[in-house]
Parts: sequence; C-alpha cells; structure tokens
Amino acid sequence: MLRLLARLVGGLAFVLLAAACAVSISYYDATTYKNLTDLKVEATMLVGSFDTKAVAANEAKIADVTEKMLKAYEYEKGKGKANSDTMTQIEKIKKLLEQDVNDYRSGAGAKLGPKAFRESATELGQAFDIAISTENLKNKDKR
Repeated sequence: MLRLLARLVGGLAFVLLAAACAVSISYYDATTYKNLTDLKVEATMLVGSFDTKAVAANEAKIADVTEKMLKAYEYEKGKGKANSDTMTQIEKIKKLLEQDVNDYRSGAGAKLGPKAFRESATELGQAFDIAISTENLKNKDKR
C-alpha cells in the first residue's frame, strides 16, 4: 500500500513537472525594450507634428516609422505563442498609429480641433508605456 502511494505521488509529481515545462514563459528581451522605447519617441513626435505640418512634408517620416513598427511587430510575432501578449500590444499600437495617419491624410484631424493630434500622440505614448512596462516586468532570469 505504501509502495502504491509512493508511485502515485511520484507520478503526480512527474505530471506536474511536465505540465510546468509545457507552459511557455516569455522572458525579458532587450531588443523588444529598445524597439518599444525608440518607436515611442519617433511615433509620438511624428503624430504630434500632424497638427502643424503638411501631409507631403511628413510622408517620408510616416513611411520610416511605419516600416520600423512593422519590423518590431514581425520580431515579436516570430517569438511565438509565449510572446502573444507583447505581440497583441504592439498590434494595438500599430492600429492606433495607422488610424492617426489615416485621419491625418484624410484631413479628419482639422475637424477634430487644433490640438487633436497632440492628444492622439499622448494616447499613443500611453499605449507604448503599457507595452514597455509589460516587457520590463518579464522574467529576466533565463536559466
């Protein structure tokens, strides 16, 4: 009876260990952190400039920031399911940026008021802050 109980406990311990190993843990990634902090500055400055700059004057910068955003997104996507939270956050940031660019190009920002894009830049910055803090809270111990 004691031997059976020991086998059950040993088997249960093995199942728990296997289950724990199957759970993917997303670790802190310095590249992700740098991508997010760099993009935050570039994207918020770009969107903030939409209140005062003509569309034609910003097209090259829009293309540059959009390309960097897509690269960051693909980098996160390539890290797999364990990184889905960060990937989802970057996807949301990307959509915010795309909406701001679409509003800017369509002239919708003028209808929203003279400081509409500065407010959008603040909202975009807050979304980046959430993603940056999420990355910063990840496990830094990759043993």
